[in-house]
Amino acid sequence: MTKNIEYNNRVRVITKKDVLEIRIPLKKNTTALIAMIVATFAWIFILFVFVRITLSLHFFWYKAGLILAILAWFGLGMLGASFFVWLFFGRERILLNKEFFITDKPLVFFYRRNFYTVSEINNLRTDIEIYKANRNGNWTDEQRTVIKFDTLSKQVTFARGIAKEEAEFILLQLAKSAFLKKEQFADVHKI
Repeated sequence: MTKNIEYNNRVRVITKKDVLEIRIPLKKNTTALIAMIVATFAWIFILFVFVRITLSLHFFWYKAGLILAILAWFGLGMLGASFFVWLFFGRERILLNKEFFITDKPLVFFYRRNFYTVSEINNLRTDIEIYKANRNGNWTDEQRTVIKFDTLSKQVTFARGIAKEEAEFILLQLAKSAFLKKEQFADVHKI
């Protein structure tokens, strides 16, 4: 039996018999979307110019060079398209079962998936992460909400940039599952 729970139409929780899945969609960045739309039109225009020049030339080596340039241009376009798809459909997933806690960030052409043994997880909490951001040519300290936990070998940070309420909702869903024990959660959360 599958049970779906949604929080504020962003975080989606799917509970199955043997696994808890939490999906956290990427926040939409309007500035990046507008920049990508402008870049797409520029890419199309330059591709059109490349093709017109290639069709008008009659010397073989010039045509061969321009065809290679068009192929390189398509490679650049694929990188842009994958970033465009990530802006629209990007998400982070948390999968939890009785053996593993899995953080998963499916990118367009590959997955970045990390496995952690449930028994090694402790001090699961929300926290504030401070990072550097370039704002108008000046580097400033910014902060964002994250979820963290400790293992025997390292500290794990995931769900970067979610809202405080979303982080608390995710921790609540993890706590309600039968896969983690009460002792694995931190007593105090830094929000």
